[in-house]
Amino acid sequence: MQNLLRLAVAALTALPLTACAAGTGSEGPVALTWWQGPNADKPTQAAVAACTRDGKYTIKVETLPEGSDKQREQLVRRLSAKDRAVNLITMDVVWTAEFAEAGWILPLPAGTAATVTEGTLGGALKSATWEDKVYAAPLLSGSQLLWYRKSRAEQAGIDPAKGELTWDELIKAAGGLPEGQRGVATPGNRYEGYTVFINALVASAGGQVVDAQGKPGLDSDAGRAAAGVISSLATGPAALTGISTLDEETMRAAFEKGEASFMTNWGYVYAAAAERAAKEPEFKKVFDDYGWARYPRVTAGVPSAPPLGGSNIAVGAGTPEDQRDSAFAALACLTSTQSQKGFMLDAGIPAARSSVYDDAEVRARFPFADVMRDSIAEAAPRPMVRKYNALSTAIQTAFHPPASVTPETAAKAGAALAEAVGQ
Repeated sequence: MQNLLRLAVAALTALPLTACAAGTGSEGPVALTWWQGPNADKPTQAAVAACTRDGKYTIKVETLPEGSDKQREQLVRRLSAKDRAVNLITMDVVWTAEFAEAGWILPLPAGTAATVTEGTLGGALKSATWEDKVYAAPLLSGSQLLWYRKSRAEQAGIDPAKGELTWDELIKAAGGLPEGQRGVATPGNRYEGYTVFINALVASAGGQVVDAQGKPGLDSDAGRAAAGVISSLATGPAALTGISTLDEETMRAAFEKGEASFMTNWGYVYAAAAERAAKEPEFKKVFDDYGWARYPRVTAGVPSAPPLGGSNIAVGAGTPEDQRDSAFAALACLTSTQSQKGFMLDAGIPAARSSVYDDAEVRARFPFADVMRDSIAEAAPRPMVRKYNALSTAIQTAFHPPASVTPETAAKAGAALAEAVGQ
């Protein structure tokens, strides 16, 4: 289960530069190398086997280290050196702008772009596009849902499944539960998940952390509304002890223990709970009480813009020209509907293509499939900017710790972002 959890949290994410270049002799299939994250061996190998069956090319899988930051560091080092052995790359959804602008990945040919975008959910497709060109094929996606204990929601007098709650309604209802059950678990630690949370709040309030011209938008009504939600979560009646250290796993633990009756989190939490319930009969009662609904609204009457996660596959610009057609063909195959179904069933990570959610086997395993599909389709990607790492760090710093956040924090964060992105 730990492998599944690490993949899911990274995903909803140092070999020497002298590695031999991929290539082919005068005869035989083209040899490609796919740089993929860890802990997804079964669906990865199944996808490779299916895509190399006709013998036109081979795919060697090189495993990147744990963690998005370490993966990016290794890929950037190789890509900037124009490593010929970096052919297929599994990328975090926030890397597209940086890698495309630097010329490290190739835009997809029109035919390939049409193939990989057909039926792809809107949020996932946005993450693969830069300056109106498709640079990657979505492989996995995911959005966060509102998870809740059905019995406690009923006790609190709300039914999240019947209508999209506002954060204010959720916090007020949770605050009326008995002490020790009132928590609403949301990210609060200084890490990428906190940036994801803040971006979703700003987008749900009708704003943008950074607009299309790269101008920061946190010093705005939307930024102040996001700050207000964070302040209420940290200091209001539903505040969890230790909110400033919460991440996906500590939120999940608080929810499973019952300290939190509500939680925003990725879809992997359901698969993790199902696995635990199968091994621990006493936990089955808790698992049977799981409910799910659309991410909360910031403003009544305005649909939320849920967070977006996932990963895309791109073709490295160092790939020799005589291997590029094979690389694009492999990219399209590895991100096919069948491949995405395999990753969803075997690794618990939602697919990027709509049709996967209609599959009977998928729907039996993921009863929240429709809500997840709609959430991904309407999700808000994080800002597509070249200096994303600097931007994310500035957001985390300005809004931390959550208990210190006030409406004035939005102006402070706006100034920090302007400096980070060079405005």
